[in-house]
Amino acid sequence: MVRFHFETNGSFQLQYARGDFVELLISSNIARYSEFRSVSRVLTWLNEHLEVVPCSRSDVFSNNKVSVIEKRMLMKLLTSLEDVEKDLSGCKDKTYHNYLKEKKLTPNLIHYVLYAISMSDNNTLCEQGIKQTRRFLGSLGRFGKTPFLFSMYGSGEMPQAFCRLSAVFGGIYALGQPMKGLTISENKFKCLLVNDQKLTAEHLVLNLEHAPKQFVDLKKLEYISRCVLITDRSVMSSEKEHLTLLLYPPENDKNSVIMIELGTLTGTCPKDLYLVHMTTRQKTNPKEDFLHIINNIFNINHKDTESEKPKVLWVCYFSLPDFLSSDVKQNVPDNVFLGTGPDIDSDYDFSVKQAKEIFSKMYPEEEFLPRAPDPEEIVIEAEDEEIEDKDMADKQTDQKDEATDGEVKQKAETKDTETKQKAKTQDTETLENVEKKQVDH
Repeated sequence: MVRFHFETNGSFQLQYARGDFVELLISSNIARYSEFRSVSRVLTWLNEHLEVVPCSRSDVFSNNKVSVIEKRMLMKLLTSLEDVEKDLSGCKDKTYHNYLKEKKLTPNLIHYVLYAISMSDNNTLCEQGIKQTRRFLGSLGRFGKTPFLFSMYGSGEMPQAFCRLSAVFGGIYALGQPMKGLTISENKFKCLLVNDQKLTAEHLVLNLEHAPKQFVDLKKLEYISRCVLITDRSVMSSEKEHLTLLLYPPENDKNSVIMIELGTLTGTCPKDLYLVHMTTRQKTNPKEDFLHIINNIFNINHKDTESEKPKVLWVCYFSLPDFLSSDVKQNVPDNVFLGTGPDIDSDYDFSVKQAKEIFSKMYPEEEFLPRAPDPEEIVIEAEDEEIEDKDMADKQTDQKDEATDGEVKQKAETKDTETKQKAKTQDTETLENVEKKQVDH
C-alpha cells in the first residue's frame, strides 16, 4: 500500500515581501527558524480563461495579451500610485473601480489592477484600493518576481518558529490541555483550572473563539468559506513547477476568491500531485461558494479521461468564523485580552498589529519582540566568561607560585644563615682548641 503525506493546514497565508510580518521576522531574528519560497506567478480568470497577471515592469512589456497603448497606460498608472506622498483627498466617497474608469483604463487593465494587483472588488473604496495597490507594488522585486512569499511546509510552521524562540528563553507550552474554568475576582483574572491544577498569571490572552460566553456579546457572526483540493496536475501547465496564486474575480452573486496551488517543492505534498487552497467570504455555504470555480477550472467528472483540466482526487469543504468582520462586543476583565484568530486577509499583518496592541497594554514599558541573539553570539559570551575565569585562575596560580617561591627562598636563606653560623661556631671552637693545646705545651 502506497501512503502519501500532505500538509493540509486549516488556514493558509501568503506574506508580502515587505509586509509587517516579514519585517518582524527579520528584525526579531526569528527568520532563522523559518524557510520561504517565492510565489512564482500570479494568475487571474479573465474572458473565460486563466491569464498571467503582469506584476513587474518586465512582465508588463513582455505580456503579449496587452497592447502597446495599454502597456503605457498601465505603467503610467502604477508609477503614479507608487508615490506615497500623493494626495488621496480626491478619492473620498468614490470606489476604486470608478477611480480606474476615470483614468480611461481599458476593461482588461481595470481587471488586472482591481481584482489581481489590489485584490479588491467593485465595492472597495478608492483610498483602500490605492493603499492595497501600493502594498503590492512596494513588495515587488525583494525576494522574487512577485510580491508574495509562502512558508515552506505550510502555515503551521510559523507558530512553531515563535515557539522555538520562546522555548530558548524559558517559555513553556502545554499542548492538548483542556481548560475547565477560570477564576475572576474584582474584575480581574486570577487563575486557570486545567485538569486538577490551578495556574495563576498576571495576564490571560485567549482566542475569541474559545472565550467564555460572558466575555463576548456576539450580535452577528460572519464566516469564511474554505476548500482544500488534491489534484493530479497544475491549473496551468508549464515546463517547471510553479507556486501559483490565482485571484478569481467576483462572478454574478459570488464573492472574489483567493486560491493558491502548491507543488512538491513547498514540502506540502508528494511529487506529481498538487495541493490547492481556496478561501472567500461565505455567501451561502462552502460547497456552493466554490462550485463555479471548480466547474470552470477543475475536472470533477472522473469518467471524462480526455479533459485537460486538473482532476480532483480529493476535496474538503469547511467554514471558519470571521470574528474580525463580525459584530462583536467584548466584556472582559482588566487583565484579559482576546485575539480574533484567522481572518479573510491573505497575510498575518493584522495579527502582528493586534499582538503589538495587546503587548503594549500588558507591558507598556517593554520593547515588542526585540532582536534575539544568534547562537554564535551566545557562545562568544560564554567563551568570554571562560576566558575571564581562566585569566583569574592563572592570576591566582601565579600569585600562589610567587608566594611559594618566596617561602622557599626565605627558607633557603634561613637555612644558609644557620649553616654559616654553625660553620663559624665550629671554626671558633677549633681555634680555641688549638690555642689551648699550645698553652698546655
